[in-house]
Amino acid sequence: MNLKSTFNYVLFTTLAIKLILASVIPMSGDEAYFIVWARHLDFGYYDHPPMVGWFLHLVMYLGSAEVILRLPAILTSTLIGYGIYRLLKPLDEAKAALIAILFLISPLNVLNVLITTDTPLILFVFLSVAALYQALQKDSMAWYGAAGVLFGMAFLSKYFAVLLGMAYVTYFIFSAKSSRKWQGFALLLLAAFPFALVNIYWNYTHCWDNILFNLYTRNEGAQFSPGKLALYLGTQVYLLTPPLIYFLFKNRSGFWGKISAGQFRLFFFAFAVPLAVFALLSFKKVIGLHWVLAFYPFVYLLLYQLLAREELLKLVKFMVWFTAAHLAVIVVIALLPMQTWQKTRLYESIVFTFKTDEIAEKIRPYEQQQFLLATDGYSPSAIISYHYGREFFVFGEGGLHARQDDMVTDFRPFSGRNILILTKAEPVLLQYAPYFSKVESKPLALHGATMYLVLGYDFDYEMYRDVVLKQIKDKYYRIPAFLPHAPCYFCEKYFPGEGCAVQPNK
Repeated sequence: MNLKSTFNYVLFTTLAIKLILASVIPMSGDEAYFIVWARHLDFGYYDHPPMVGWFLHLVMYLGSAEVILRLPAILTSTLIGYGIYRLLKPLDEAKAALIAILFLISPLNVLNVLITTDTPLILFVFLSVAALYQALQKDSMAWYGAAGVLFGMAFLSKYFAVLLGMAYVTYFIFSAKSSRKWQGFALLLLAAFPFALVNIYWNYTHCWDNILFNLYTRNEGAQFSPGKLALYLGTQVYLLTPPLIYFLFKNRSGFWGKISAGQFRLFFFAFAVPLAVFALLSFKKVIGLHWVLAFYPFVYLLLYQLLAREELLKLVKFMVWFTAAHLAVIVVIALLPMQTWQKTRLYESIVFTFKTDEIAEKIRPYEQQQFLLATDGYSPSAIISYHYGREFFVFGEGGLHARQDDMVTDFRPFSGRNILILTKAEPVLLQYAPYFSKVESKPLALHGATMYLVLGYDFDYEMYRDVVLKQIKDKYYRIPAFLPHAPCYFCEKYFPGEGCAVQPNK
């Protein structure tokens, strides 16, 4: 078997499969939300650093179809598969091809077609570690600098890049002492520092939104639960797959010596340190499956030292069927009539996701009647904005996630205007009545699901500010006392002179 030719065939076949998946899977709420970011280019956004918004801003010049907007995700995992091959090829081309094929046919690659904040993180984490590997192999300060720049770009993708920094520190501590290596490490950190400064400055001038969200808001109410750790461990078994775990256990003898050869210890720390931190966090926090994906390519690189070629061939055969089973499930679900899910609680959301274009067409006449357009949540607003062609704002408090709309929308010019609010659940009009002179509800029936249009007339901005916007200010814009900050956009916009509430030091 010509493994190089097989590798090329697998590379392009899996790419084609991903393009097909990306073209038929409807736009998710998270993806649509990041498209909103891309339309408002900035150095940061409410929830996370800006890189995915920058990626999407660039690809939007090519078009707005789902498959085009998902190109960064599609190409990132393919590029990593090729990168695994290139890194290992000088050592053993046949074995490099086998390991790269194993990655390319895994669900980690084939199903990874949605564009998220993890997309640029996965890319830049891999490229940074690959650059550091080259720096160590070639004793090159230029490669150390490149690793630092790429590390900085990973940090501007998602804060999980900090875990890569922890892995780097751990690696250098447990490596043979060398002044040259420590000089390279210092250069790596120096090259990454400007990217951290960009993020710090944006937070300083934007109410420390990222800090408030990631350290405070999203963690309120988190409690210890052994079940969360069990879920985390089960997720890792699924991602690694039982056969791979079996072969790793079988070849555990001399593990440290094997991974110490040829700087492979770097790949071990790049995987093990982040996964260990997530394990500790999982006692109180549910760790999403996607959180760990940036660090899984390094397991595949480690396989070069840990498994024999025959074992890799067995894993490839297993992975073909494992991924095929995933694709079969997707095909079956796609072929089922949508009404199959009609008696479930998710049906309205399913109809909303798959038939958003039809919903948008039913709303367009109201825009011609001068209604402003809104929904009652961030995900619905993002999804229908993508399909409608113009942005829907969020009416009401919304949720703790995805509050970018606080920056985008200004309620002050809405005073006296009529507002349409789309909601998937039957509305309680008494909740809307205080903010309008008149309010009514109209059902919107579609494919057996019923959504609702709340029509509010003559919007009372003053009342909305004193109730809803004040609640938002007190809940989401309480800046910790120890953080210096520029005037906060939300507080200055709606409550000039009052400033933001101060969150006590913890």
